[in-house]
Amino acid sequence: MNRYSAYPRRIPGGFGYWAMIRLCRDSHPSPVMDVGDKPKVFRTEGEAAQECLRHLVSFMNGREIRGEVFDARPSIRQAHREKAEKLFIGGGRTVQVERV
Repeated sequence: MNRYSAYPRRIPGGFGYWAMIRLCRDSHPSPVMDVGDKPKVFRTEGEAAQECLRHLVSFMNGREIRGEVFDARPSIRQAHREKAEKLFIGGGRTVQVERV
């Protein structure tokens, strides 16, 4: 699903906060990582929220949307039309007819 989410989450045990981010390409939120593939720990909830905002905005501003080609599924009508055009133009299956 194309949904975004960013929020601070208290670390189990109460020793700080993680900045959790879910981007459109991910299935679930994941923490912002620090050096050594460990989640980055913030002392306050405000610092974690600020990091969430920074990462989310940099992701959205860091990629071009205009001019991209998205893989959209064709409608049933378009699929049938493509199949018919392929058959009549000669790209489909041909049937040989013999006279007896």
